[in-house]
Amino acid sequence: MIHLKICPIIINIMPELPEVETVCNAIKKNIRSKDINKINIINPNLRWKIDNKLTGYLKNNRIKKIYRRAKYIIIEFSNGSLFIHLGMTGVIRLLKSKEVVSFKKHDHFDILFKNGDILRYNDVRKFGSIHWAKDISKHFLLTNLGVEPLSEDLTIEYLYNKSKSKNVAIKNLIMDQNIISGIGNIYASEALYYSGIRPSKKSHNLSKRNIKKLIICIKNVLNKAIKAGGTTLKDFKKVDGKPGYFKQKLAVYDQDVCKCGNKITNKKINGRSSYYCNVCQQ
Repeated sequence: MIHLKICPIIINIMPELPEVETVCNAIKKNIRSKDINKINIINPNLRWKIDNKLTGYLKNNRIKKIYRRAKYIIIEFSNGSLFIHLGMTGVIRLLKSKEVVSFKKHDHFDILFKNGDILRYNDVRKFGSIHWAKDISKHFLLTNLGVEPLSEDLTIEYLYNKSKSKNVAIKNLIMDQNIISGIGNIYASEALYYSGIRPSKKSHNLSKRNIKKLIICIKNVLNKAIKAGGTTLKDFKKVDGKPGYFKQKLAVYDQDVCKCGNKITNKKINGRSSYYCNVCQQ
């Protein structure tokens, strides 16, 4: 049995871009068939109820493409797209054909492939969601998403203009999903540390030089986290069941002492724990 044991971070932390990218890549790598036989809605009760119409949309359909947008896994078909948000405790498993497959507590949704494999979604807290859209760019959950941080759309001019138009902490700005999609608390804290910017600093006070360095650090931190398989704080696991190793490389988030020897400060900003070094970050 291959487990896509993608248990995103519990303790009130949503999965961020690297964790979702890890899950998405695992699905693409491990599915052996793109032809769907049918779907099975085991328990429709998630953050939004799973629409019964999905059974008709997906029956005898074929996957065209699988990719990530922000914190969503998108499975594209010729007649529309299925998209999944893992919430806080979403788990995706790929069950191979000819196995004895029994339901577990909190199983919600199956995609049954024509070769017998099953893609199963399990969610303990039910904060995740599964949706269908003929055009995802028009769906209310996706239509106002900001630029992808690893794309060329995240430019110095774009983020500088956004920073000047807001009177908010820079950490809140880069976590705003309508401005940059996919960045959460962990990677915002790390990117700000490496850029030497204190998370509470007002965005409109940043120079273009600050913004340029911040963008470079955002991309570097995210790419390194994806390469490491995400961050394990409690029970996030990669495809092979091993933890994501980026936690070992975290500089400030959930850390006690900075590399400079100064004690790490943990301050609430907009209700979120914000770790920083008051020596290295100004």
